[in-house]
Amino acid sequence: MNSKEKKSTAYLRGLVTLIVLAALTAGEFWVSSVTNGSLVFLSIIALIKAAIILQYFMHISHLWSEETHS
Repeated sequence: MNSKEKKSTAYLRGLVTLIVLAALTAGEFWVSSVTNGSLVFLSIIALIKAAIILQYFMHISHLWSEETHS
C-alpha cells in the first residue's frame, strides 16, 4: 500500500468515525428526551463512544500489538 492509499484510507476511517460518533450523540439526545434520561441507555451509549475514542484517537489497540521498526 503506497502513501496515497494510506492517506485515503485514514481519511475515510476518520470520516466514518466522525459519522458514528455524531449518530451516537444524536442517539443520546433522543434517549434523554424520549425516555426522560434513562441512565442505563445513556451509560451504554457513553461506553460505546468511549470505546470508539480509545480505539481510533488514542490507538489503544497498539498497546497489545507487537512493535515493528520500519
